[in-house]
Amino acid sequence: MSLLGLSGLDRKSWLQAFKSSARIIALGLVGIILAWAILRVASPVTDHDVALALYNTGASETVARVWWVIVSVGDLIWVPLIFWLYVFRNNKHEWTTAVVLAVAMVAAMAATDILKLAFHLPRPFTQYPLEFTARLEQPTNYAYPSGHTTNAFTLVAVIWNRYKPWRIPFLALGLGTGIGMVVLALHFPSDVVGGAFLGVLSASFAISIGKLRSGDAAVTP
Repeated sequence: MSLLGLSGLDRKSWLQAFKSSARIIALGLVGIILAWAILRVASPVTDHDVALALYNTGASETVARVWWVIVSVGDLIWVPLIFWLYVFRNNKHEWTTAVVLAVAMVAAMAATDILKLAFHLPRPFTQYPLEFTARLEQPTNYAYPSGHTTNAFTLVAVIWNRYKPWRIPFLALGLGTGIGMVVLALHFPSDVVGGAFLGVLSASFAISIGKLRSGDAAVTP
């Protein structure tokens, strides 16, 4: 079998996966556009004021460091989780979850980079340098959508679909990641909302294609 041969492309599964997840993908796209249009374009004052209010809750260095730990976990926990599920677990459901999560994360990160370049929007500490100071790190790329939040909600969506007992803890981690990015002055609320929608969108396609190829549609009770 050729690694690059066109004859091996699974076009049918791709089309079926898009079809079966079309509603969620459409809602995700609408959410990304509305978060930008409403908060960044139509009501930037609201976006600014909410960001400033959350930012002011993290004035203490200790509080800021706690939020930094939360957002770091939300951003990167998928890496050891994939390794754990695929290498150490002896269960087809969990092997499939590892592959689905890996595909979803790659898609999410690629889409995040593309959208950041497309929207070309500044972060709070660059747009309002007199009111916001980046805490603990200072990214140089664009803001919209939030990459940390996208990663966290991609994981949330996969876990929500595959592991019922873990839904609430991972949802809490996703929400904490989004809030933390605002407290640290790295994102506006609009960036976080857009990232959450993008994460769910990215996961939905990976989940659909995983179900088609493995036949594993079960949620662990």
